[in-house]
Amino acid sequence: MCCECIQLKKEKSSLEREVSCLEQEVKLLKEMLKLERLRKFGSKSEQSNSDQLEFDGLLQEHDELNEVEDKEAEATEHIEYDRRKGKKKNLNGRMAIPDHLERREIILDLPDEQKICPITGKEMIKIGEDVTEQLAVEPPKFYVNRYIRSKYASPDRRKGAKAGVRKASLPECPIDRCKADVSLLASIIIDKYADHQPFYRQEQKYLRQDIRLPANTMCDWTNTCADKLKLLHRELGKFVLSHDYINVDETPINLLRKGKKISEARLWAVCTGNGPPGIFFHFTENWKNENAIKLLKNFKGNLQTDGYSGYQKVGKRPDVNLLGCLAHARRKFVEVEKIGNKKAKSFVLLFNVLYRIENDIAAMPDTVPDSEKLALRRKRAKRVFKRLRKKIFRTHATPKSPLGKAITYTKNHFALLPNYLSELRFKPDNNLAERAIRPVTLGKKNFLFVGSERGGETAAIFMSLITTCKANKINPFAYLKDVLSRINSHPHKRLAELLPHNWKPIQK
Repeated sequence: MCCECIQLKKEKSSLEREVSCLEQEVKLLKEMLKLERLRKFGSKSEQSNSDQLEFDGLLQEHDELNEVEDKEAEATEHIEYDRRKGKKKNLNGRMAIPDHLERREIILDLPDEQKICPITGKEMIKIGEDVTEQLAVEPPKFYVNRYIRSKYASPDRRKGAKAGVRKASLPECPIDRCKADVSLLASIIIDKYADHQPFYRQEQKYLRQDIRLPANTMCDWTNTCADKLKLLHRELGKFVLSHDYINVDETPINLLRKGKKISEARLWAVCTGNGPPGIFFHFTENWKNENAIKLLKNFKGNLQTDGYSGYQKVGKRPDVNLLGCLAHARRKFVEVEKIGNKKAKSFVLLFNVLYRIENDIAAMPDTVPDSEKLALRRKRAKRVFKRLRKKIFRTHATPKSPLGKAITYTKNHFALLPNYLSELRFKPDNNLAERAIRPVTLGKKNFLFVGSERGGETAAIFMSLITTCKANKINPFAYLKDVLSRINSHPHKRLAELLPHNWKPIQK
């Protein structure tokens, strides 16, 4: 063979390798583009596209290996599904109107000339009534509390001068000489941090009722109220971190600095894993590991988080047991499956089996001892983890591809994922903290950024109290209205009495 032919063959093979690399790169870029489009425009649901028959087959195979009959669990699932389906509709497809609402009776009667029978000409008799109820609303009413306080003085101007003038005290308010009642202050705070209405939108809402409340005035009132509640917020943090099982997560939030520059700050959420619900938000100006370490420096016990390196450093302490999050690992494979990569399907199915095991354990009667539930949970889940581990370490994918990133993440944190099996009270994921953060994500889309570090701390204080109220099924408006009217005079040593799970309103 001539030298030219050999040279041409080498060039051809080189070009073929280059084309192959370029095709691989194009495929990778297409997958990444699909994934970004899915995250931005796709459904946020984490339900997978996996075939239900294939899932049932895998589940049956898993149960046979463990010698566990799944017929009862499947029957339970069908019953629960039918019940959920029934809940979507009420009687006759109509909503139920609460009984506690005020009823205003409006009598609709026929004119006298229509009460005459057209056939007999006699007056018709009343045989009954039809009652129809419709839910109505009046826009929020503003009113003015006008306090009239009688003043008293000694009848003897000379001898009684030192007694001075006496009058009744005004009701407590967190802000001195404030024109707003605590009810209005609580309403502004709820609109801002529970219903995500920025101050400028509230200002427009009040203008429709001819009430001028500038946005900067509401901002000042809110910050001052937050200053009064700082110690209560700190007390809530101590309560949450005193538990031996907590969930932690964080979310980015834009911070407006001097010079109108935007930087990325962080809101951290710490939730009690068991016991009375408590959710503590903490604001920091950045995402450095030292913030997580400082936040959790006094915590001892079981810490459940995602794979952020700051939590990993906390988990290295001998007094902290780190738990992984199945949801974070599963989510990455669900995204890859949704963009059409079939290899991710089998991973998602294995994660689904793990969650099915949790549902089955939760559905077991209370008469079954916890020790039996825990033993069954471990027996079934450990076999799935063993299978998942083999698949994770044997599947090959380009490291920079979405599937490769999902495999790398799961591989790096796999040792922590089964740790929830050590105790029955532990959850398989960190969804408790993620659910607490979800309203913050919605809120920051409306207010876009916090205007200062103080604004971030104010947001953390009110989001902590409002979210904890919701977790304890307490009306946050009633709670804030009562607490703001008492906070100035309440003894610091008894601040724990004002925490949402301990709160008892004053009987008036």
